[in-house]
Amino acid sequence: MSGFRDIHGHFIYGVDDGAQTREDMLAMLEAAHADGVTRMFATSHVTPGVERFHQDRYDRHLLEAQRYCEEKGYDMTLYRGAEILYTPLLKQPALEHELPTMGDTETILIEFVPSTPFSELVEALDLVTHCGYNPVLAHIERYECMYHGNAYRVKDDFDVRFQVNCSTVIERRGFLRRREIQGWFDDKLIDFVASDAHNCSSRRTRMREAYAALRADYNPRYAAKLVGLPAHRENKE
Repeated sequence: MSGFRDIHGHFIYGVDDGAQTREDMLAMLEAAHADGVTRMFATSHVTPGVERFHQDRYDRHLLEAQRYCEEKGYDMTLYRGAEILYTPLLKQPALEHELPTMGDTETILIEFVPSTPFSELVEALDLVTHCGYNPVLAHIERYECMYHGNAYRVKDDFDVRFQVNCSTVIERRGFLRRREIQGWFDDKLIDFVASDAHNCSSRRTRMREAYAALRADYNPRYAAKLVGLPAHRENKE
């Protein structure tokens, strides 16, 4: 199992704004397999303390997805996960250690509203780290407060990992913002590149395309690490 690792995707149907039907989910699984993904986390949107999450439905549909991959003979392992939206109401579930994690780990994928103030983001990271979680910030390029040097401050102050979407790597929009994102990669602040796939059209899996772009700009070993390829594959892609 030496393909891409996608830590961020919304392929479980009927629980968020990702796949809406079983057919949508199966199409996304087929697309991920064709794109070379072998490890994929089912990170449906969760807003603890605000909206009820249909956990039973998620579990049933994840099992359907796992069985489908087995039936098709796909070399692809699917893991439990969630994309947790931070709100002040997250505090109690965090203190009670009830936040959904990535697989059987203490890692959480957490997102913020794009306009979240830096002080609030820092307060949230302080909370979840003190509660024993290892946070991964989803698509950090979306957060206004992470620019102008603040991404470096967060890395200095917290044991936190950063994820950037494939589309950001590939499309390179906005000169000024792109230059700062480039600096994050140059300084190896970014830990993961992932699809954040929601469908097979406007927000599809693009791991192979993103990896090609990364290899063109950065050390092959770092490019491989960002997408979960083993080091021995770096000269074979």
